[in-house]
Order: sequence, then structure tokens, then C-alpha cells
Amino acid sequence: MAEMTAAASLDTCGKICPEPNIMIKDKLPEIKPGEILEVVGDVPNKRSMERFVRFRGHELVSSTVDGDIFTMLVRRAENERTDIPLSQCTFLNPGERPLM
Repeated sequence: MAEMTAAASLDTCGKICPEPNIMIKDKLPEIKPGEILEVVGDVPNKRSMERFVRFRGHELVSSTVDGDIFTMLVRRAENERTDIPLSQCTFLNPGERPLM
């Protein structure tokens, strides 16, 4: 696989959920659709952040763990889904829709 260059980076280490998801939501508009955002965070937030990215319609290109820190590469979608509340992403399983 060819190495990908991130258009932007985001460090969410030390933040408590849902703050990392909010940070991702705020950072993605700074890059163009199709570009990559590199996100570094604490392993306890990994699952929530991955779900948040996928449910909002972005592509989780890769996710790697090194000790207590993980790095994920996110490809920004052309059209982000905004009907997924930040607070509910943590509790959803893949394929589930939030209760509205």
C-alpha cells in the first residue's frame, strides 16, 4: 500500500469523550473532500472515534495502536452525515441508527 500524506493532523491525547469527536468534527472542514486527516489519540477513545468517523460518512483508511496511543487516517467524505449526534456515537454498534 502506498504511503498516504495527511493534509492535516489532530492530537486528541488527554481528551475525554465526546471532546475528541467534537475536535474531529471541527477539524475536517479544514481539509478538502478526499484528503486525509491524521488523528492521534488515547486507546480508550479509539472505538468511539472510529465509529464517529464511519457514522458521519467518512472513510477510516487505517487505525494502528502503539502502546497507549493510536493513530488513525480519515479520508474526508464529499457529503458528511450530520444526522448523527455527537453524544450518541459512543453507544452505537456498527450498522445501528441512533434513536431520534
